Amino acid sequence: MVPVMLIGTVLHGKRYSALEYLCMSMIGVGISLFARKSSSKVTSKLAAPNAPLGYLLCFINLTLDGYTNAYQDEVNKQFPDNNPIHMMCWMNFWCTLFNGLYLAVSGVGQQLVLFLMMHTAAAWDVVLFCLCGAVGQLFIFFTIKQFGSLVNTLICTTRKFFNILGSVVLNANPLLPQQWWAVGLVFTGLITSSVAKSSKHHGSGSKHLAGAKQR
Repeated sequence: MVPVMLIGTVLHGKRYSALEYLCMSMIGVGISLFARKSSSKVTSKLAAPNAPLGYLLCFINLTLDGYTNAYQDEVNKQFPDNNPIHMMCWMNFWCTLFNGLYLAVSGVGQQLVLFLMMHTAAAWDVVLFCLCGAVGQLFIFFTIKQFGSLVNTLICTTRKFFNILGSVVLNANPLLPQQWWAVGLVFTGLITSSVAKSSKHHGSGSKHLAGAKQR
């Protein structure tokens, strides 16, 4: 969320309120603290933990994701009649092209086909995964078009957080005190952001109604 806001501000001149920065920072810091430190029971399940590599990959992912989301907002701003389905189709076209070239050149694609031919159950799982991803993207691109990339990023990030929290509860993994503080930070940020947006929407609606009555 914070990378989306920073890149949007630096590259496209978008402006966010101090409260929005505060709420997004609380959510981001809370999720980072939650994932940063685990109990020994959880850590022992990792085959080969490599924290520096993980943080590097996360940084690259966040930077590229922040740029992509900020630029999608800019495209929708410049072309308001752009259909979200069009953006979805073209982004998937280029992703398929780049990934297809990589699979062909590296030889991984051939290994993948052979594996799926030998394990048909896994092939059906891949097909189901692709279908779920395609349906999910309809909601993602509609959200970006209607509410902006920041709202979409907020939804995706908190969804991942609740997935992790649900996994912790279902698998009975113990949480450290620091992680409970992180949970509190995330919920505080979410509630504050929701209340602020609701108040802003209510205020704009009241002004619009008052203007209509005067006319």
